[in-house]
Amino acid sequence: MHLRAPLAAAALRRGPPVAMLAAVADPLQYAFMLPVATLVATTCQLCGIGGAALFSPIFLLVFPYLGPEYPLDSPAAAIASALLTEVFGFASGLTGYARRGLVSWPVAAQFASVTVPCAFIGALAVGSLAADPALLRGTYALLMLSLAAYLTFTPSMSEKEAIAEGECEIPPEDDAIELTSHPALADGRVLTFRAPPKGSVASASVSGAGGLLTGLLGVGVGETLLPQLLRGCCMPLPLAAGTSVATVVFTAAAAAAVQFSELASASGDEIASVVPWSLVCYTIPGVVATAMVTLQTPQPHILSRPPIYSHLLPSR
Repeated sequence: MHLRAPLAAAALRRGPPVAMLAAVADPLQYAFMLPVATLVATTCQLCGIGGAALFSPIFLLVFPYLGPEYPLDSPAAAIASALLTEVFGFASGLTGYARRGLVSWPVAAQFASVTVPCAFIGALAVGSLAADPALLRGTYALLMLSLAAYLTFTPSMSEKEAIAEGECEIPPEDDAIELTSHPALADGRVLTFRAPPKGSVASASVSGAGGLLTGLLGVGVGETLLPQLLRGCCMPLPLAAGTSVATVVFTAAAAAAVQFSELASASGDEIASVVPWSLVCYTIPGVVATAMVTLQTPQPHILSRPPIYSHLLPSR
């Protein structure tokens, strides 16, 4: 009896087993996610979808098969981490678009005024979704099927641009459509497009649904916004892409902040303590590097194709 007490006290002083400490303190535990994140980000760039659409299933479904030390603390933490990674990837792309002047900030702010509040609602509902594993799996299965249908049946970017140009041809004497101009290109040309409708129920519903899905699952805003800019506003493709990316960054950043705030509130800790830094320190550089490489890729169509409405403007 007297010998056991000192032994127990010594065991407490020694702390947890060495293997456990190594697993917790291993800085390279998620190092494999650096090339994986680069591959995922490249795939999403080529397909035109948000990175969280693929990162969330990896964190939720693949990590448990790698070992008991790999899954994150909760499904909600996995979704929030995927969204945070997506924010940094899109933000890197946004800097390139902004540097070229290919972002219409007023239009991005107009759409973000709808998508951000809806993303808040979706982010607040993540806890309820993550609490039911069957519902979470079913939701992601439906999301993957929807994305597969989207990628299969949606026209390519060049086809979308051709369709938009056909739909956007209007007679020069038609003054019923409100036009707005954006001085974007380095050579001084003006990109002209239809002003986005204000107070449109249809546009607000579609954009709001995209914001809700982004707050809930990390994908939806870009997929619903870009067609509106191309076909509804008749924006030239480069300007539409930059404006869409800006709206995605605003929406995803707001949703990620809400999700991590909810996690911190539930655990009683600060926000910084619930972020899985050991994971995102590899995923964020991977998506940022992909975005920077993409921005350095020559894109001659940005300067070679004339603005859709250039024939409506007087020569300068």
